[in-house]
Amino acid sequence: MKSEELSKYIKKIRELEYHLQDGDRLLVKLDGKCYISKVETELDKLGYEDFSEVPGEYTTEAEILMSLKNYEALMLSAPKYCKECIKVGMPVTAVLDDFAQIIGHRAPILKKEAHKIAAYLRGDSAVLVEEQGELSPGYAITVGRNPYEAVVAMTVLEKSAEIVLKASAIGGAKELGFFIVSTNRRKYLNKYSRAERRIADEKK
Repeated sequence: MKSEELSKYIKKIRELEYHLQDGDRLLVKLDGKCYISKVETELDKLGYEDFSEVPGEYTTEAEILMSLKNYEALMLSAPKYCKECIKVGMPVTAVLDDFAQIIGHRAPILKKEAHKIAAYLRGDSAVLVEEQGELSPGYAITVGRNPYEAVVAMTVLEKSAEIVLKASAIGGAKELGFFIVSTNRRKYLNKYSRAERRIADEKK
């Protein structure tokens, strides 16, 4: 991705009005290198100057992104319902069409191991990373072919996590079938998701 492309996607991200959680970061490939949004940078105020070289504590995530040929951005977040899913050991599954399109079949809970996470993200585009003690709380990772797609994926993941958790109290949410998910995912990778189209329509 070139710097002018990043500026274009930053503009689209601002329109999302996505509210960051503490510690949210956006990693991007830029001119062959990996950069990360600076601490406490609000996405609705994000600018090209708000990206810097990746510090040591994010080398795992940088390694993951740089190993994924089809993705240009990686979102790190720890939203409420994703954290709760990690806490109770509940993967987020495809109960929404948007999830099937943008993410795929499921977001499993994995250990913080770059090669395992990267291997999974070559198929579906989200994972939950398990807690590693008090100093390393659980969090979510989403990836996208561009920064905007990675951020949209995080919003869909959190909404799906909320539904899965709340439905578990009444017998569980009905998951979409494997064929339906695969078909929706394939169509999305060639076109646009309904979620993105809705956002675009609302901004007209």
